[in-house]
Amino acid sequence: MIDTVIFDFDGTLADTNQLILNSFKHIYNKYHNGKWNEDYILGTFGEPLELTLKRDFKNFRYEDVIGSYREYQVDKFDREVSLYETVEDTIKYLKSKDVKIGIATSRLKSSTIQALEKYELDKYFQVVISADDVIKHKPDKEPLIKAINELKSTADNTLYVGDSKFDMECAINAKVTPVLVGWQKKSDELAEKYNIKHVLGKMWDLTEII
Repeated sequence: MIDTVIFDFDGTLADTNQLILNSFKHIYNKYHNGKWNEDYILGTFGEPLELTLKRDFKNFRYEDVIGSYREYQVDKFDREVSLYETVEDTIKYLKSKDVKIGIATSRLKSSTIQALEKYELDKYFQVVISADDVIKHKPDKEPLIKAINELKSTADNTLYVGDSKFDMECAINAKVTPVLVGWQKKSDELAEKYNIKHVLGKMWDLTEII
């Protein structure tokens, strides 16, 4: 019986796609003369930002690049980010049914908590595992296993809801049931590639699985 649901954050609970894309475009314009590929950038979603930037901007000081990335985002979160349809209602429903709820994200802890507080969702999540909390990142199983252990749950009774290949592989590696949100550009391809049984049209569909 499913008694635990763990969520990714970006692209799953909140639509941060445009903000992230615009932030990448900003630094590509600054450091790579505007040479960027949107499909490639989208393919990095779910990977820790530090890994992406150190790989793709290795000829520049990481501190300078991340500073430019963060600088772009100042005062833009409220305008460019929103929760996906029925997310808030679904979280409240799960909580009312005593389902244990957590987050396993490649986002930093401080920005994850800040975002949850903005939407007044922080009180519903019993654990938040971020990039700061693990040595091995998604698709490694460590983030999920750590969340499951802190929730005193088991992999057999847990769903992991995400939007990227990193999320699906993480769930599979942790022997957790993967749930794919169906509103991203390549959701159909991911569902077929990883043979995902549960694909959500909207977050509320999750209540039919529990």
